[in-house]
Parts: sequence; C-alpha cells; structure tokens
Amino acid sequence: MATTSRNLWHLGFANLVRARAPANISVHLDVPLTIEPQRADMLLLRKEGAPREGDDARVLRGLWPLLGTDTLLEYKSPARSAFRRGDLLRLWGYGVQHHVAQIDRLSSYRELTLVLVVASITRTLVRELDEMDWTLARLGGGYGRIDGAVYTTYLVVTDEVAEAEQDDFLRIFSHRPVLGPEARQWLRQWVRPAKEGTMQDVEEMEGYDEMLQKLLDSLPIERRLAGLTPEERLAGLPPAYRLLALSDEALRAFPDEYLRSLPAEVQDAIRRRIGRPSA
Repeated sequence: MATTSRNLWHLGFANLVRARAPANISVHLDVPLTIEPQRADMLLLRKEGAPREGDDARVLRGLWPLLGTDTLLEYKSPARSAFRRGDLLRLWGYGVQHHVAQIDRLSSYRELTLVLVVASITRTLVRELDEMDWTLARLGGGYGRIDGAVYTTYLVVTDEVAEAEQDDFLRIFSHRPVLGPEARQWLRQWVRPAKEGTMQDVEEMEGYDEMLQKLLDSLPIERRLAGLTPEERLAGLPPAYRLLALSDEALRAFPDEYLRSLPAEVQDAIRRRIGRPSA
C-alpha cells in the first residue's frame, strides 16, 4: 500500500480497524473507486455465509451488526477542520460509484452501507444534513443513522463510542484522553520515526504533530518533563507563572502588595503553598 500521501491519523485508524475488526469482516484500505484519483478510506466486505453479529470485534463493537454486504467508510480525524462542507455528500457519491461498479454483484441498494466516522458532531456536519434534507436518528452509544440518503448511512462519533464501549484504543482517535498503558504503547509505535530503509518517515506525514501531541498529553506530567532543564520547563510561560517554579521559602519573601499584582490564579496558588491568606 502506498503511503506517500497518507494522513497518519487515517493510517493509524485503518490499522486499528483492520487489527481489531471481527473475523467476519475483511478490511481493504485506500480503495480506488474510479479511474480518477478518488479513494474511499475503507471498503468493508462481509464474508459470504458469515454471521452478522461480529461478537469477536475489539473496536466499534456496536457497528458491525448494522452493516450490509459492502460498506464504504470515511474517517475524519479529531483535528478541528477535519470535516469540511461536502464531505458527507462526497461519501454518498462514493456509494453511487461503488454501486455502479458492482451493479452485477449488488442485487439491491440495501446491500450497500455507508459509514461516516467523526470525533464529534460539528456545526458543519449539522448544516450539511440540513442542506440535504437528511435527518440524524441517534441510536445510542455514539452511533447514529442518517435517514434520507437512499443508502443506509451510519454516523459513528468516536468521542461518544470510546466512552460508551470503554475503548482506550478508540480514545486515540477522539478528543478523549488515552488512559491505559497498552493503548499508549500502541500510539507510541505510530509516532515513532521509521528506521532507514523501512516505511515512509511518519514525521513527514500530515497529522504527525497532532498525533504526537496526543501521545504527550497521555503521559503523566513527570514523564513529559523528564530530561528537561529548569529553563526548558519554563520556556514560553508568562513571567508571573514562572514564579511558581520558585521554592516556598523564596515565595514567602514577597510582600502582599506584590502578590496582589499577580494574576488571580497565580496569586491563589502561591498563597496556598505558603499558607498566607488574602490580605
């Protein structure tokens, strides 16, 4: 699979789904739909004769029983601008293209399912639903069904599904913090620069900085600060906040008049540390 233009969020999410999908689903990545360079993020094909339940799924556990024979899935990262106007309609267009390409195999439009995965429901998404006269029926647990789009279309909100299903791996692809060491280790592998002669260096991929920040945010504060000099730890902080790095003994030397000139939260933090009430 070519990775020269892949977004690291997409690559990581696709790997998560491929690794943790139920056994009755085969996951195909970066699927060309036409001669033109239009590609669906994922094509999910239900294996012939396999049950629909997918009880062995380890991610998106509420999704798999809903899917038809063929499913096109479009994933949008937690980045603020990930979902853009037209994205939902573009997914619907992918469905039409795939249906036409597979018209002899798909006997009915009901066999094709569309899935949009987002971190949260944005105003842009709500506006697009209104513009198309489509409606969102919330199914619970972070899942929803979009009615009016001909093809059965589902919405997956990772912020909500990650919490409802207590899926720490899915939290990586949401706005929620990563809690456990296993998911943190999985994320660490994705943001680790590639060795020479292997796959494309992830540092050059779109989304690297955001995913690296996700990893840093998941670490305990002492891990994030390990190896930094005192000067590096204070870099970028306003002068008043740098006072909090001083010892309690040094802070006690400041008169009340000076403390009252500091921002309220800095002043309160200092007064708590030195046991001096507001004057």
